[in-house]
Amino acid sequence: MKPILIALLLVSTSLSAQTWKTDLNEALREAGSSGKNVLLFFSVSDACDICRRLDHDVFQSQEFLDYAKDNLVLVKLDFKNQASQDKADQLLIVEKYNKDGFFPWVVIVNANQKVVGKLPMYEDQSIRQYLSQIKAANR
Repeated sequence: MKPILIALLLVSTSLSAQTWKTDLNEALREAGSSGKNVLLFFSVSDACDICRRLDHDVFQSQEFLDYAKDNLVLVKLDFKNQASQDKADQLLIVEKYNKDGFFPWVVIVNANQKVVGKLPMYEDQSIRQYLSQIKAANR
């Protein structure tokens, strides 16, 4: 029984480490304490097919999640669901990191909120291609 419980705890710990946050301030605090950068994913999942494809094909892939677990704090701002954060807070984040209002938009910031990398528009690249762009931007 103990080995099963330990295995379940290990699985739940690894899964929770790969969870997308919706609160940028919480993510920035985690980034500060962990030394990781924050990947911000701006999406409109109910109206943007390419947003859904990027999320499904890349961000839900095990290859991406394995990299992110050790290197990034993940934040998803999905403008379909305004309940994820106060709308005014989301608009301030957009003004700072996505002034042109492109969706999907991916930017990497450090714990001091400085942009360290921007990803090019997703055009159905392979997971490996897009992940290499993320790694290059996460310097």
